[in-house]
Amino acid sequence: MKKILLIDLILLIGVINISAQKDWKKNKVKVLPPVCYASGKIEKAAIPPSNELLNNLKSGEKKSEIIVNYRLFPQNAKDAFEYAVSLWEGIIESPVPIYIQATWSSLGSNVLGSCGPSEYYQNFENTPHQDRFYPVAIAEKITKTEITGSEDPDMIAQFNQSIDWYFGTDLNTPDSLYDFVTVVMHELAHGLGFTGFFFVSGNEGAYGYSDFGDAAAFDLLVIKNTGEQLTDTYYYPNQSSKLKDALTSSSLYANSPVAIADGNGLYPRLYAPSEWDEGSSVYHLNDAHYPSNNPNSLMTHAIGKAEAIHDPGPLTKGIMADIGWKHMYLDFEPLKDIEEAKPLIFNVTIESDYEIDTASLMVIYSTDSFQSQIDSASLVRTETTGLFSAEIVPENQTDVIQYYINAGDIKNRTFRLPTEAPKVFYEIKIGPDTESPVIEHEPIAYYLPGDEKLEITAEVNDNIGIDTVYVGYDINGINQESFGLERKSETTFSGYFNFDNNLLNDGDIVHYQIFAEDSSGAKNIAVLPEDSVFSFQVEEIYDPVANYVNNFDNPTTDFIISDFEIYTEDGFENGALHSPHPYPSPNDNNEELNFSTILKHPIIIRENGSMTFDEIVLVEPGENNTNFGDSEFWDYVVVEGSKDLGKTWLPVADGYDSGKSTIWLTTYNEDVTDQISNAVGEPDLYISNGIDLLENGNFSVGDTILIRFRLYSDPFAHGWGWAIDNLRIQQPVSSPATELSPGNVSIFPNPAENQVNLTFEISNDKIKDIQIVFYNTFGQNVKSIQFENVYGTTTKTIDISGFTKGMYLVNILENGQKVTSRKLIKK
Repeated sequence: MKKILLIDLILLIGVINISAQKDWKKNKVKVLPPVCYASGKIEKAAIPPSNELLNNLKSGEKKSEIIVNYRLFPQNAKDAFEYAVSLWEGIIESPVPIYIQATWSSLGSNVLGSCGPSEYYQNFENTPHQDRFYPVAIAEKITKTEITGSEDPDMIAQFNQSIDWYFGTDLNTPDSLYDFVTVVMHELAHGLGFTGFFFVSGNEGAYGYSDFGDAAAFDLLVIKNTGEQLTDTYYYPNQSSKLKDALTSSSLYANSPVAIADGNGLYPRLYAPSEWDEGSSVYHLNDAHYPSNNPNSLMTHAIGKAEAIHDPGPLTKGIMADIGWKHMYLDFEPLKDIEEAKPLIFNVTIESDYEIDTASLMVIYSTDSFQSQIDSASLVRTETTGLFSAEIVPENQTDVIQYYINAGDIKNRTFRLPTEAPKVFYEIKIGPDTESPVIEHEPIAYYLPGDEKLEITAEVNDNIGIDTVYVGYDINGINQESFGLERKSETTFSGYFNFDNNLLNDGDIVHYQIFAEDSSGAKNIAVLPEDSVFSFQVEEIYDPVANYVNNFDNPTTDFIISDFEIYTEDGFENGALHSPHPYPSPNDNNEELNFSTILKHPIIIRENGSMTFDEIVLVEPGENNTNFGDSEFWDYVVVEGSKDLGKTWLPVADGYDSGKSTIWLTTYNEDVTDQISNAVGEPDLYISNGIDLLENGNFSVGDTILIRFRLYSDPFAHGWGWAIDNLRIQQPVSSPATELSPGNVSIFPNPAENQVNLTFEISNDKIKDIQIVFYNTFGQNVKSIQFENVYGTTTKTIDISGFTKGMYLVNILENGQKVTSRKLIKK
């Protein structure tokens, strides 16, 4: 997945899909952080923390926990940084720790520091707005869930080691120094979300990242002095000169209800100079409006010498509140359709960071999609804490009601469900039901019989409600007794196959369908799949072995091959274990695919245990400088092991992609159309891979493990896939193998005129002797060259100016053993 694809920003009026938040964690992007500049002037100021903050410091009370991973920081800088952190811990509320990676480094001569969120997320649970991006720390605060963990920072900061800093906390900053606490507080505000996606390119203004239209939480607040929202494409089309003019108009403000309420009723004025200032424009307050010593001057674009500001001020605090740090949580289960008119009861649980404005609590409803007829019913507090209830009695002959939940707080903020109401709304149909249930199910790929029964799970939804869900199945074509699935949640149903595991045999085939009946008078029934059946094979795990060898030239039952196949691919001379070619990728951000095959012989790990195999890996490479496990390490292949017969899996070694080899990466990128690589695997791309079964510590000598080969595919981009040959597990090679594999050798350019280059990728010891032999079409040896003691990645240039035009065969030999042959065209 190269980047997030553009999500349609025009919200069509319609019924909300309440399952749209599934797998929201894949919807994330990264952007460059804002920077803070040194003004170069003496701007004497001493603004202390508010009394509330000072009291928090004295009592040790914290509203959040901010944990910093320091890189190269001197101790005095750490101490000042921790003081700034303690101030923000008294302002920001979150039940989830906030992790910062801070680096002490050399930046530009007038750059004090930079900081920004490490990642952004959209469409998470309780998201303030659909299809808008929020910094990871805000997403964690709102979901009350650790998303990235301690190993992945929520924000990344850098501070300039070359600046003359004052590290005191007493506000007595000398005229010649910059106050470090002030700069840290400023930068942490950016990392906590005081930033966004606006930019200017040439004569156009835009917002987004790799795709236009993505807007951050801060971006939604930005308005012109005339009141128009800059993300409203009716006034300011994205990628337009109009938007650029607005971004450089010197008249931008933040429509922040909390900042307005707490800041004397005035809109915060933003920094929007007539020339776009990358890293500063929009995401700072206006310097002229909030000069040095103004209580709101912390977030101006430049900080002066002797300027000590240890409180964000009401405007910055208000903006931070409105981008998500002060939230209202609405917990509501949309009502089902009904077949006969009756009173409708709406129950909403509300939790708010600010006091609730009870006068604003209501269900707003319509019978014509809010075109002209609109009414409301007040949500009244019940005896249950936080629970509010409203009742609507449908009028006679009413066949449909559209509605949404409306709530507000004392800061004049409005929250709605659905969040984009009334453009998007909930709907209740009244009358006889003809809609069948909707069934979703991840088919069972295979079954390893053991002590535990085989569980089956399905997601089943219906506009009226579900009465019964059951499974019908057969074994080898012989019908078996059907069994029911129990409700585990509103839409989740699960149960266990009722066959006797002792009577199952290796290779048995089970076919099954899932049936769901709703609770309507018509008893509407759905079947999945409707015109076919799901099927899976019973697989037996064989007795453990100490070693295993397979060249895949003959059919075998040694593997569970529901996703992979063993065959001779076109253009290859021998059989191999192949993933799908090309392997598919999902076309939705919310999806991922995994293709795997399991060796049915458990391996008893010996001392110095290892495995080797030849392979071709043409899967989507990750971004530069990313590693296995990083968010932008896109598709990958990985060898995994399981000590509990496949219940849980751990990597035997880190996963990898086409970027592991130059020739794989070059081949993958040779022919890419719409993110799809059309390159095809061929034998010359084989490279030998060796894996130490003990190296990463997941497994130990004496462990008995299953081994799985898995290809992971994320959305949108994909390639040819994975081929595996000559698998050897804890089995020594009978004759010395070459260090080089065909895929370790590249020849370029081809065709060539006077010179040709040969690159060798050697990962282990140096090779004593590499011989290159050129043959013409008559089989005559026209040139032979020998290289000695070759190691690492080495490129050799060979003169072929004396060759006549035509085709030549190039043989590459290592210590006398042939590695590969390549065709070369002489121009």
